[in-house]
Amino acid sequence: MKPVKSLLLLSVAGLMTVPGAKAADLPVKAAPVEYVKVCSLYGAGFFYIPGTDTCLKVGGYLRADHFYGTGNASGYYMSTPSAQGTRLNTDMYTYRARMNLTTDFRTQSDYGTIRAYAALVAQQSVGDFAPAGFGAQTNGSAGILRAFIQFAGFTVGHAVSYFDFMNGADYGYVPPIQGVGTGVNGTDLIGYTWQIGNGFSASIDIEDGGNGQNNPLSALGGTVAPDTGTAGTGRGKVVINSSIASSLGAAGAGTAIATDTMRSMQPDLAGNLRVDETWGSAQIMAALHNASGGYYTGTPGTVQAVSAAAVVPTGGTTLATGVGAVPAGVQVFGHPGEAWGYAVGGGAKFVNFLQPRDTLELQASACKGASAYCFVSGLYSSNWMYGRSNTIGMGYAVDGVFTNGSQVELSQSYSYIAGYQHYWNQQWRTAVLGGQSIMTYSGTAQAMLCGTAPGSNPALYGSIIGKINNCNPNFSQSALSTRTAWNPHPFLEIGLDLIWYHLETANANSTVTLIANGARPGGTYRVTNQDNYLMALRFQKNILP
Repeated sequence: MKPVKSLLLLSVAGLMTVPGAKAADLPVKAAPVEYVKVCSLYGAGFFYIPGTDTCLKVGGYLRADHFYGTGNASGYYMSTPSAQGTRLNTDMYTYRARMNLTTDFRTQSDYGTIRAYAALVAQQSVGDFAPAGFGAQTNGSAGILRAFIQFAGFTVGHAVSYFDFMNGADYGYVPPIQGVGTGVNGTDLIGYTWQIGNGFSASIDIEDGGNGQNNPLSALGGTVAPDTGTAGTGRGKVVINSSIASSLGAAGAGTAIATDTMRSMQPDLAGNLRVDETWGSAQIMAALHNASGGYYTGTPGTVQAVSAAAVVPTGGTTLATGVGAVPAGVQVFGHPGEAWGYAVGGGAKFVNFLQPRDTLELQASACKGASAYCFVSGLYSSNWMYGRSNTIGMGYAVDGVFTNGSQVELSQSYSYIAGYQHYWNQQWRTAVLGGQSIMTYSGTAQAMLCGTAPGSNPALYGSIIGKINNCNPNFSQSALSTRTAWNPHPFLEIGLDLIWYHLETANANSTVTLIANGARPGGTYRVTNQDNYLMALRFQKNILP
């Protein structure tokens, strides 16, 4: 037994020494891997950024749009006044390819959710400039559609105006001329929202009201791609001095309005009272907009240099002998007093209307001295266009007009829009959208524009299209469209949008004399109402809503 017992003891001792030897040979143990975890606090698509308590969702879409029709002008009707409407000047077929990338960061705090949201867009479309050395290749464009922070009821950054309600993009592929809003491109603002309870909320903001000299009108001479915010900021601000003959552009050239507007001194003030319920939502809103003019000068938007001993026009003084030219930026002519415009509106949206998932939505607005709240900013403020045969249509939407020595006479405008969308089944839906924007001028403003008011220049309209024998600057624009979309997959959409545009001008039946413009010969033209059409075909792949 002793030999057996000794063997067993030796075996146990050996087994006890083996683990120690192997442990010494093993490498250092690696830290545990931290896998990405789903964040369920804010809905589908969010995940925790490793090592933080911040949740992130990445979304966006890829899109291809193809447009056809004489109403295109890169997607908007009457957006390029220089277009001659001929086979040598106006493209019937245009296109765009776009990528939109969105990021949504959310973090919990003692004061609620902190949110940071951004939407970046890049696209290539007809008319994009080619970089040097790349021949016909186009490099496209890029920009920011959203970039804002939300915290404790505040929204700060580039977001949607609190005046906005209806977004026409829900019912069609081309932004409607009546559905005025910042929903596509956004605007810079600081806002606050009170949650009153029972679905009611109240919001107020200060927002970009547009720069008086660098507004969207500066882009009208060239191609303006759809919903890209090509030039300028804010909704736009346009006031003209009708003492200056060139205020409405050069003869036959289709140039933009030479705005004589005060630069941005104050932001716009906007607010709404809103209710959101299971049946839908409704809102009333208002905005205050500065529509002050620039100086009583001979050149729009600048201070005219005056020689020594010259007599300054109305509102100024006599300069002393030997003073010489007045330095740039020194006021010598005086200017009209402060002019404030405003806009009011209301809208309602009904969900599950008549049929499950169907929606009915409408909005109406009235504007005085704040035309960009009733007309699409920049795209309808400085337009005239050739029609079929020897005809021409025209319409100017501005905040106000003044003459040397007068005050600003504010314009009056109105808009309404309604949309209905019906779901045939889970994959097919059809929307119908229609409305109108109307621009009117008081008798005083009409006299200023037509050159009959004291101090106004009789050649004002004449500088654009010759003498108008039935001068009346009032006009309206209407549109009716239908969009049918097919979703073979929830994240893939193929659709067709058909649009009819109508321009109604109070100058109708006037005859004017035009100079030659490209393929359009000079001669006598008749001012008439105009109709145009557009077809938009879209393919879109969504990444995440």
